[in-house]
Amino acid sequence: MGCVYLAEHVAIQRPLALKLLHPDVGEIDEVTKRFEREAFAIGRVDHPNCVNVSDFGKFGDGTFYMVLELLDGVLLFDLLERESRLDWKRTLHIGRHILSALAYAHGAGIIHRDIKPENVILVDQDCDPDFAKILDFGIAKLHDEKHADSDTGLLTNDNKLTQQGITIGTPTYIAPEQAYGLSIDQRADLYSLSVMLYEMITGKPPFDADEVGALLRMHVSAKVPSFSEVAPGLVVPEAVERLILRGLEKKADRRIGSAQEYIDRIDELISDASGSGLREMPLRVVHGVRGSLETAVSRAVPKKEKAKRLAAAGLLVIALAAAAALAFGGEGPDDLMSDSEEVSEESHAQLVRGHAEARDQRSMHALIAYEKAVSLDPKLARDKRMRTNVELMLERKAPRVADAALEFLGTLAATGDGAAAYQLIDLASSSKVSHRRHKAVSVADRVGLGDRIDRLGSYVLDLRLGESCPDRKAAVAKLRALGNKKAIPELRKARKRIRTEGGVVKKKVNTNACLSADAAEAIRHLQSL
Repeated sequence: MGCVYLAEHVAIQRPLALKLLHPDVGEIDEVTKRFEREAFAIGRVDHPNCVNVSDFGKFGDGTFYMVLELLDGVLLFDLLERESRLDWKRTLHIGRHILSALAYAHGAGIIHRDIKPENVILVDQDCDPDFAKILDFGIAKLHDEKHADSDTGLLTNDNKLTQQGITIGTPTYIAPEQAYGLSIDQRADLYSLSVMLYEMITGKPPFDADEVGALLRMHVSAKVPSFSEVAPGLVVPEAVERLILRGLEKKADRRIGSAQEYIDRIDELISDASGSGLREMPLRVVHGVRGSLETAVSRAVPKKEKAKRLAAAGLLVIALAAAAALAFGGEGPDDLMSDSEEVSEESHAQLVRGHAEARDQRSMHALIAYEKAVSLDPKLARDKRMRTNVELMLERKAPRVADAALEFLGTLAATGDGAAAYQLIDLASSSKVSHRRHKAVSVADRVGLGDRIDRLGSYVLDLRLGESCPDRKAAVAKLRALGNKKAIPELRKARKRIRTEGGVVKKKVNTNACLSADAAEAIRHLQSL
């Protein structure tokens, strides 16, 4: 139906997302109304946990457009695809963000009607790597609409796909009253959110069926399975399960009444579990390696102070070139550069802007500015602060940020930057993070550094760390093709990999059974060379 471009506001040099409707569908009245509805709804929900829209209109050729903030993060849907289920504390933390946005939207007379993992993105903001933002208000219900015909409509056969014609929500997450086509209020959103929380904790939604009609009937009349029924062995406090089941009550009158009440109950649960409440938004959270919520410290900014900060930020963006020294506490070119060489005003402004974006943890924006700075003046590639910031981005858990940082390293390496080339080759050869290593290999190959990668070391790591047996089997094929006899000891070890729990063998199960024959053949092949 449309596409989204990376764009830039030319006056303030701010990266943005430009959302366009394809001209063909832009002639369909229903589609353009939905697009307008989305812009209007988002415009009314000025909240940190909702995507921000700054402009809407029509180009001279009739193409409708919407200008939104550029978000750097991962869809909750993609996170669940990768991790299957989340720790219950992390789930409630993300849910609290969404509820905060819903409380504001409901207060503004807007019901989202399509809360689901595909419409939630997690970004790194306010020192919180799981700062959730709601997307896509295209089928939102506005209380002050003159016509309510859009409360009912057609459904797609794909349970998790919103297409043209769907006007009541996505079947997997739909509230019973929506399934009936009845009038709805904010409690329909709370039901959808509860379905999502249930899925995040157990790894499965409460109801699933191949046929849409059957799925809707389950929402209307089927009993919600307990956590233990869908995820045996899952350890979750009973109070958490009771809370979510309350949100999944069939009758809206028996559900939690408002988003704020839901927030208060979550705060009580977290407070009971950790001894510290989560009363203020936004949260500042530190996650452990398991992604669980370990620490939560409330932070509230008075509206007047927030306005001052926003004004100051706006002035900083507009006056970067003229007031760089003031903005960064008196730091001048000599402080920002590894030497005292002069650079052009524009390239230096881009460099300073990159530092500002990196400081505010807007990594994608920072990398765009850094790339512009280096393209204008290659000497800026030696800037120590920039290199440190890029190093930190490479360590980020968000794959898109690390990927973009690797692409930037590749750009530097292609210009003859030896330090960038060395770092890229090192990551491609020995990074313990598989996704990062594979991306580094791809970038190094593209910029002509592939022959310097330690392929043996990289493939051995694939063999050791591959998430599934087929992944590790692919590594066996690569090691065989490499033709290096040093791979033989690793292949021998890989033929039998015993599953353990906490370092203890519970049951002798070979988790590499699918590759055992291939590994034996690869060993014979390498020995014959």
